[in-house]
Amino acid sequence: MRNSLRLAAVGVAVAAASLATSAQAAASATATATAEVLSSLTLTVDPGSQLDFGQIAANTGGTVTVNADSTVATTGGLVSTGTRTPVSLTVTGSAGSLVAVTLPAAAVNLTRSGGTETMALSNFNSTPNGAFQLDTVTGVSSFTVGGRLTVGANQVPGTYAGTFVVSVEYQ
Repeated sequence: MRNSLRLAAVGVAVAAASLATSAQAAASATATATAEVLSSLTLTVDPGSQLDFGQIAANTGGTVTVNADSTVATTGGLVSTGTRTPVSLTVTGSAGSLVAVTLPAAAVNLTRSGGTETMALSNFNSTPNGAFQLDTVTGVSSFTVGGRLTVGANQVPGTYAGTFVVSVEYQ
């Protein structure tokens, strides 16, 4: 009986020692999780604003480029005159956040009012270009978009119009 008690005591001691070793090898910590919910972005074309290529005399055709920085360039034998302006847009979101502009990758057509004739609008550009920061107090910023219009040599006279999609997203 004594030997049984000694063996039992040794077994308890070994079990206690192994529990102590396991307890000393474990550690824990409390971590913190956070999340910031941003305001929904809104994007609007400024009242009265549009990408305007002015009046064009086609002659032998060419291109008219109205850049987002308001510079204008022409190629070919056409004449471009009048009001030529980029479209101005306003984005509203969380103050101080970065947003990026996405412009159409493919050309879009402007169609003659009352007809089926078209001209291609392409090479969209924006100012600022790439990601930019919304105002750190109001969360509002503006940007402009321009592009290049391809005019045929025998382009039918008339007023041409079309639409294109611009989008913004948080970075």
